[in-house]
Amino acid sequence: MIIKKSVLWTFVVIILIVLFFLFLNPFDSSPSVGAMNQSIFMSNPSIYPSLGPDNAKNVVIEFSDFQCPYCALASGLPNWTSQFQGTQYASMINAAGNAEQAAQQGQIKFIFVTMNFLDGTNHGGTTTESTWAAEAAFCANDQGKFWAMHDLIYGASTSPSEDTGKYTKANLEILAQNIQGLDQTQFKNCLESDIDLLKVQASETTAMSIVTGTPSFFVNGNPVQPSWTAIQAAFK
Repeated sequence: MIIKKSVLWTFVVIILIVLFFLFLNPFDSSPSVGAMNQSIFMSNPSIYPSLGPDNAKNVVIEFSDFQCPYCALASGLPNWTSQFQGTQYASMINAAGNAEQAAQQGQIKFIFVTMNFLDGTNHGGTTTESTWAAEAAFCANDQGKFWAMHDLIYGASTSPSEDTGKYTKANLEILAQNIQGLDQTQFKNCLESDIDLLKVQASETTAMSIVTGTPSFFVNGNPVQPSWTAIQAAFK
């Protein structure tokens, strides 16, 4: 039987991605942590952006690093996530995406807590793409466009890999050009000047005192597995 090169390469790429998730990922996708006081994330939307009504019966909080492959899976936005249907990670796909949609429909309150522990500088490298991506999200948030930038950042992920150059400041500025109504000059000045770096650092410090990996999800202050089914099961 003759196998076409294109089919063979597709198979190789899928195998490499699966091996990455199994052996090379430096964080735990379903950390074991206890209940937390969620009130600290409820009153400062400049650092902890949210969607949905403040009086929602159920509050979902996600701790996430924009470079985290599992977080990208949970967003459901990169085109490569479909390759993990039928694998042990399938239940994770679109967990955060569904929460975002439910919040947009007013069913829940959804809070996003940014982290930047996957920066290359923390693992012997020189890049800080997690920090730059988080800064870009905060700079967009300054103009009320956090979730638009959030979706663009995850959607721009081309593979489950880190520190590949996709989240340089220049590339993030190009992504931001797709956001309608965003003042591009203000956004660029914010990102280039690290105006929101302190917000990134504050969020990371608080998050690291609570969770041990990403994505971590809490419903009404209690930890749940990173799947939409588990999140829904925890609702009041």
